[in-house]
Amino acid sequence: MNYLAWNGIPTLTELTRTLDSHAKPIYWAVCLPTREIPLFRPSENPSALEQSLAESIKRKIGCLQFNAMNVLLNVLPDVHLWLAPSESAADIQSHFPQALQWQTTPVEQRETAVKPWFSPIESKAKPTNAIVIGAGIAGAATARELADHGVRVTVLGASHTACAGSGNRQGLLYAKISPHPTEQTELLLAGYGYTRQLLAGLLPEQHSWGGNGVLHLNFNETERKRNQLLGLQHHHAHLYRHVSAGQAAEIAGIAIRSDGLYWPQGVWLNPPALVCALLNHPLIGVHEHAPIGSTKFDGTAWTAHTPQGRFTAEHLIYCMGAHSPNAPERNVSALPLRQIRGQTGVAAASALSAKLRCALSGESYISPGWQEQHCYGATFVLNSNDETWHPQEESENRAALHTLNADLADSLFSDGLNPLAESKGHAALRCDSLDHLPMLGAVGDIAAMQQVYAKLALDKHYRLNTPCPYLPNVWINTAHGTRGLATAPICAASLAADILNLPQPLSPRLKAALHPNRAVIRAIIRHQPLLSAKAV
Repeated sequence: MNYLAWNGIPTLTELTRTLDSHAKPIYWAVCLPTREIPLFRPSENPSALEQSLAESIKRKIGCLQFNAMNVLLNVLPDVHLWLAPSESAADIQSHFPQALQWQTTPVEQRETAVKPWFSPIESKAKPTNAIVIGAGIAGAATARELADHGVRVTVLGASHTACAGSGNRQGLLYAKISPHPTEQTELLLAGYGYTRQLLAGLLPEQHSWGGNGVLHLNFNETERKRNQLLGLQHHHAHLYRHVSAGQAAEIAGIAIRSDGLYWPQGVWLNPPALVCALLNHPLIGVHEHAPIGSTKFDGTAWTAHTPQGRFTAEHLIYCMGAHSPNAPERNVSALPLRQIRGQTGVAAASALSAKLRCALSGESYISPGWQEQHCYGATFVLNSNDETWHPQEESENRAALHTLNADLADSLFSDGLNPLAESKGHAALRCDSLDHLPMLGAVGDIAAMQQVYAKLALDKHYRLNTPCPYLPNVWINTAHGTRGLATAPICAASLAADILNLPQPLSPRLKAALHPNRAVIRAIIRHQPLLSAKAV
């Protein structure tokens, strides 16, 4: 692989010239000088290749953000463009497994200290196969990232594909972020752009996604203050902007009685369609109704036992979502995760609702009509393992929709339209962590970690350099909560980068914040042995 870097924006001629002297795959890493969308200039008489590159970058750069690295895959076949905002330029090398070949004066790089329990596993030979446990958005995205790099993947689903948290009829892709540069904001903005590109590449016809953006309305004063602060971040005006009630009504096509934040490139999408598109790859084999029973490592490979038979591979990746606490691997099931029940409803469109041009979001949401139906909701019930659809929660969703937009709710449910007794919708469990960030990375041996890092219980600042005792080739990508459409695909890319020693889309700060070992170390410091309630 070739990693070429520029301190500043190169011309398209400079970029294309490197194609003759470097073997693919090629990664172009560009440090952006300002918080402005860069203009990659063609020559006065551009070649066909330059024109193609210019058009490709223009299509992919629309969700550029200035909080972290931007990954634009395949701007040309097997050529990838990585754009680092000015604040991240001094950390750009940390994203790449080999030294960058600077085409300009190099940017001096910061030293990044990584705790041993967050340090990556030393790279070994590229695996030929892997087992992914879970057939939702996280599992499908993880399988696709590996398959795209030549790894044969077996996906094991406990039921049919995309049936749980990824089985909603219409979800929303946008990012409910803080105006401050938190880890969650960094992840959501990076993931939003990554998934948006993914949609355009996998489902270009837009039969199962689309809309005219997402309007997030200010449903209370706290929300108004947050959104107004975000609206002042003019460097992200192409991603989101504050709109008045009148502007919101013009965008939505119906009366809106609140101001809010508008995400012009936000979309509604059918998650099962995305999951199926991700799994549609010749190197991916999907086995439905194959709940995992037990696993065993023989020193070389893992064998997963299911009612559908035994499956063997070098790597084992848990993407079980809300069913992660039931994982046969105790070092996964012991992690502090919680289940969140959510239920949505579906209603036939009315004359008024058919005019809705974009998704509305607040304390609840409603999508524009698709196949003459709307999806709305959703309830949020903590620590529930109930996946049954309940009429009472349908009533709650209708009441919440009435609060969001009374005209819409009245048009859908008054005069006997869409009677409650005939309601249909989707109820499922989602998985969340206690700090509301995904669990992503290599899985540690908790019992061994409790011994190796025991001195942290006496002093959390105790200096330890002992390498982390990881399980052999076991990984996790879960706990995406209600934000999986934005976070799961980029987390899958990060996991594949760890496994295959590829460029890493997430910053070291974010990698540490998402690592499952954060929960183990926190438990050691707080004298809370995670395996105390488990069979050791």
